Amino acid sequence: MTKPLLSLMKLSALTIIVLCSAAFNINNVFAQEPTLSPSDSIQLSWVEALNSNHQMLKQFYSANSGLMYKDTLYTEIDQILESLTALSIGMGAVSYETIETFQLRKTQKFEFGRYITIDGSAHYTIIGWRDDGRWNKEFEVIYPAKFNIKDETTLVDFPRDQWQKYSNEHRPDLIVEKVFSDNSNYFNRGMHSRGMEIADAYSYMKADSYSIRLEPVAVHQINEHAIFEIGIFHVGGRGLYTLIWKKEGEEWKLLMDFNF
Repeated sequence: MTKPLLSLMKLSALTIIVLCSAAFNINNVFAQEPTLSPSDSIQLSWVEALNSNHQMLKQFYSANSGLMYKDTLYTEIDQILESLTALSIGMGAVSYETIETFQLRKTQKFEFGRYITIDGSAHYTIIGWRDDGRWNKEFEVIYPAKFNIKDETTLVDFPRDQWQKYSNEHRPDLIVEKVFSDNSNYFNRGMHSRGMEIADAYSYMKADSYSIRLEPVAVHQINEHAIFEIGIFHVGGRGLYTLIWKKEGEEWKLLMDFNF
């Protein structure tokens, strides 16, 4: 850790600020106004470790954890720590704000928030928390924010509908071919699939009785090339999903699918 970064640890900004941002007004029965919870204190400790001792970050992850940073998904703990080290060096000291929390089950939740650097720039994040006796980060995606950009969130409606259509037609191969980006990723229960491996991981869609409906509840443009989506999938029961959309040329493609 460099001396300048260590000195920045002393700043009073290195505390979690729990708030609901007016810029992201999400009206949904399960979208919760941020309140202090066990994961809040864990996230505070995570931020402190990010700003001081990267080796301490290991305790916040499990064998099933993954981190997406710069379009790449890291699933090995050493890779996650190396990526976080590079991230913190690039960002400098950070504080964290919770914007919205989404929860259907006591042991699983998504948190949409942002990291604010010492120079005032922002990185947006979705954290997938799981409680296995203690809350840990099962998934996190971090992208730099850019403001005053054209909002293209409605443009992901079509590829999302195509994902749902091919899924209900029992054609996971077409989801990979038509909807996913070339750099495709599916992450579930610690298993990382890419390319046509995703069609194999989606093989449950081939059952005749299978049917799914996606209900997006929070779709946010993060920068010119990235859109974050959180929603509910309905397939018998309900569950939470996160989709990361990436603009490639003039098209929005699915870069990452994560669900509990």
